[in-house]
Amino acid sequence: MKIKFTKIFCAVVLSVLFFNTTPTYAENSQFIVDYNIQYSVTEAGETVVIQTSTITNLKNDTVPTVYTFSAKQLKIYDVSAVSNGKDAKPRIEQKNDETLVSVDINKYAIGEGRQNTITLTYKTKDIATKSGNIWNINVPRIQIPDTTSRYDVKLSIPASFGPKIYLSPTPVIEKKEGNNLAYYFTKETFQLTGITASFGTYQPLNFKLTYQIKNFSILPMIKEVALPLDIKAMQNVGYQSIDPKPWFIKTDHDGNSIAVYILAPLKSLEITLTGSARLYGKQINLDFGRPFSELPKDLVKKYTKKQKYWEVDSPYVQKLAQQLKDPTLSVTKNAQKIYNFITQNLTYNFTAPENGLVERKGAEAVLTQKGSWTCMEFTDLFIATARAMGIPSREVNGYAFTTEQNSKPISINLKGGDKLHSWPEFYDPYYGWVQIDPTWGTTSGVDYFSKLDTNHFAFVVKGLSSEYPFPAGTYRFSDAEKLIEVDLSATSSDENFTPKIEVKRVFNFNPIEFLKGNIKLRVKNVGSVFVYNLNAKNIPIGQIINIYVKRHATELLYKDLGGNNHSYTL
Repeated sequence: MKIKFTKIFCAVVLSVLFFNTTPTYAENSQFIVDYNIQYSVTEAGETVVIQTSTITNLKNDTVPTVYTFSAKQLKIYDVSAVSNGKDAKPRIEQKNDETLVSVDINKYAIGEGRQNTITLTYKTKDIATKSGNIWNINVPRIQIPDTTSRYDVKLSIPASFGPKIYLSPTPVIEKKEGNNLAYYFTKETFQLTGITASFGTYQPLNFKLTYQIKNFSILPMIKEVALPLDIKAMQNVGYQSIDPKPWFIKTDHDGNSIAVYILAPLKSLEITLTGSARLYGKQINLDFGRPFSELPKDLVKKYTKKQKYWEVDSPYVQKLAQQLKDPTLSVTKNAQKIYNFITQNLTYNFTAPENGLVERKGAEAVLTQKGSWTCMEFTDLFIATARAMGIPSREVNGYAFTTEQNSKPISINLKGGDKLHSWPEFYDPYYGWVQIDPTWGTTSGVDYFSKLDTNHFAFVVKGLSSEYPFPAGTYRFSDAEKLIEVDLSATSSDENFTPKIEVKRVFNFNPIEFLKGNIKLRVKNVGSVFVYNLNAKNIPIGQIINIYVKRHATELLYKDLGGNNHSYTL
């Protein structure tokens, strides 16, 4: 019998954060290659990878002789190998951004059904990265050959990294092993996405924002600027100083914090806001989404209307919505169908930011024109299609932390060198508002639907209008100045995020309240964060409200953004 000797090429290629396992024709027709991979992350952030490949012969006359592993844009080192139970010396070749590791198969097994086993061990610092106070894990997507029956993955994380903020996809097993947290995945969980995870309590950051406004009128004018806002389960914002202080701060229908100023005729004003924030990740379980029938009618009325760039009545948008909508599925799963359509069909325009200010095209243009698009069009198409389905949807503008422009780009260029990012959110009756990022989902291959990372800092939410309010960075009369400064922080003081009030008793002019046995109190928010649910009222920073309480009341109860209780002794 004549024996054919064949080389096995297992290309694990990392390109724009995608792992692509590309077996040769020989592997597909003559062998089955199954995998068991362990990623063990150390407390220093180094990852030890043990990759075991089991090669099963499908023919009697063919045997593998060399196994080659290719890693692109993934820096690996300390490589060792074991071939059929014996130590083997790996040959390492560097070609530009690609590392080729070849191993001779010792005492190869010959015959149909017989197996050869290759184990590679190597280290990398590209799987786990620390951003501020958060550890982020990224094991990118793998294209698994049809001939592979098993692709088992174990991810081990030090428990000292902190609580899990999110983990996607859902592991088949999750357990504590000594001082580590272990997560087990199978071939099925790797078919669409890789592993993305975040560990820690929250991401603290500091910011300094400058707003430049001008009154071109010969009459006094009221001017408004939008400040970073609190978003339940997503971000908590503390204002340390606002100079000069506004006339007052209000909250609009979309939840934005709006500072109001009175500007003298033909005068300019530069406003400086400094503060800190805490960003929280939010992960949803797609199976818990609720049906369309449970959507609040007032939200449907408000947030499914057409707006500029959200052409809900466009026949192209309507056709897409009808094609995708499945009334038997939940709101969340229908929203996911839109997200999947966008990530599978739209192409991101990486050259657009190089051309300066980018023109916003809107949803209909994406469906009627050929080309590639920016985060604005990714967001607009999602919102318009969701609204056409009857799903309340809005736009979020803000600051996104990224060091990977090829996988997590930012495309809203502002004058002075400032940059913003845009992403959408939809409303599900079970989860409330859910923020997603189809742009980064497309460019990175990472799941940005079931969770959003702690690298998205929202400045404004746009729902009633697609154009207003304006985010920080767009209020300017100087084209040269940089107006946005945001930096990750390693620590965050609880003191800055504890709501504080000042209370004074004032004369009760209301005879009805007097007869009820109530007294009148004037309550001022003297802290750096919003006060919530004080006698069913919210108090913006620096603002005063009047409330009535029972004459013999001994304390006032109120909450912070997270729903934690606080009290003030009368």
